[in-house]
Amino acid sequence: MLKEAIEQLKKGKNLEFNLTKAIFDSLLDGVADENLAAEFLSLLADKKETADEVYAAALSLKEHANSVKIDTDALDTCGTGGDKKNTFNISTTSAIVCSLFIPIAKHGNRAVSSNTGSADILNALNIPTDLNKEDALKFFKDKNFVFLFAPNFHPAMKNVAKIRQRLKRRTIFNLIGPLVNPFSVKNQLIGVFSLEFIDVIFEAAQNLGIKNIAVVSSYDGMDEISPSAKSKCLIKRDGIVKEIEIDPMEFGLNASLDEIKGGDAKTNARILTEIFEGKREKLAKTVSLNAAFALYTAGIADTPKEGFKMALESIENGKALEKLNDLRSQ
Repeated sequence: MLKEAIEQLKKGKNLEFNLTKAIFDSLLDGVADENLAAEFLSLLADKKETADEVYAAALSLKEHANSVKIDTDALDTCGTGGDKKNTFNISTTSAIVCSLFIPIAKHGNRAVSSNTGSADILNALNIPTDLNKEDALKFFKDKNFVFLFAPNFHPAMKNVAKIRQRLKRRTIFNLIGPLVNPFSVKNQLIGVFSLEFIDVIFEAAQNLGIKNIAVVSSYDGMDEISPSAKSKCLIKRDGIVKEIEIDPMEFGLNASLDEIKGGDAKTNARILTEIFEGKREKLAKTVSLNAAFALYTAGIADTPKEGFKMALESIENGKALEKLNDLRSQ
């Protein structure tokens, strides 16, 4: 099976769904040959993964996950990471803001390609990051927000950890993280590290049955909506698909990438707190811009500008700080 796929990939051919799914089932079951698996993942990335291949890999990982069934419409703001910009944790901060308006199930991990991952900053803020299924569901119901630490919900990833460490490069596993939320949320804002993967992730997300989706990437290389350049966005909302170009200037925002740089977990936790204390206007607007499109995608805001106003007001009136303190109180 792996040998067959490798031969196809060497010829530059795309893999069909059933073959790809079977291979990822074997990888996640830990029964695949490691040398062949490493070659397969490298060749697949060199070719550039298709939507069908990403869908097959994500579906396999979801089927291997410790999933949790929820009976409410939730939102996730998980991105792929990998943009190497070392920016402050924008999507995590915007998730806290969004939880004032819609339940948030924030899927994430420790830092991989940046200084501080979502788990790192939330841990530094004393917000629970290591919850099991039962505790995660309880926290979610109590707080309208939960952080889902990927290793706790995707134990099968241990079976490919050695291969990934050995390769020391991007593979399809870097793409599928946002697509495998263990709460199977119906609303997602997904940031991707490269414009060339927007269509791929968008199509795979639709195939996985995510109801309302926005996939974004900025022209200056962020896996977020950038405050310093336009961003491309593919969105499906209420069954209607459209492409949007997001200009931060239309939201009164023009910040350089240097102005939204982050540091270690402690530094970023302090920055996040200062944003909510009203001390960092440009970062507050950057967070609000990303929250705006998450709220718009989920149908909470009728327009992105309305979402922006809702998010920014919640920071300026202290509601976001109250929410942060509520999440920290244990």
